Amino acid sequence: MRLEVHRRLAELRAAVGMDYGKCVQKLLGLAFLEAGALRLTDRSIQGIDLEVTLADRRRLALEVKTTEAEAIRLGDKDLEGLEARRAEGFQPFLAALGPNRLDDWIFARVHPGELRAKESYAPLLLRAWRDRELEAVVASTFPAVVLAHAAAAAVGRQSALNALLERYPAYARA
Repeated sequence: MRLEVHRRLAELRAAVGMDYGKCVQKLLGLAFLEAGALRLTDRSIQGIDLEVTLADRRRLALEVKTTEAEAIRLGDKDLEGLEARRAEGFQPFLAALGPNRLDDWIFARVHPGELRAKESYAPLLLRAWRDRELEAVVASTFPAVVLAHAAAAAVGRQSALNALLERYPAYARA
């Protein structure tokens, strides 16, 4: 991502504090919708974070993680939620965005037993499970979404982003 995108994300983090992860989750949802997702379900309250049906009909379950540190920590509920979605026909992924200027989204496939709860993973290490095709889908839209909507998110937080998401017929909130 461009330096300006990371600058906007840093400003958003400073403005919203603990809401940062949820705001980035919603920005990612907007990026998928802009990329032509047929369906996007935002599970802000419980369960995995996003369910996405892509134009090619792939059904994805995403646990979204952001970090200020150099590692991402997974909880039992994260992995249990992804496994439950796998049983329903979704492909489970960990969507990770690190804090550094050169970091970009990493979409790591989650296979049973390969990632463990309560362990920390550096985003760089998650590249072993990455899906480059999926990363390319988001790389084409996420920067523009951040540049267009980060300022509104900094002021209106999740509510502002929910209003933007609700403009898309393919969007649902669970």
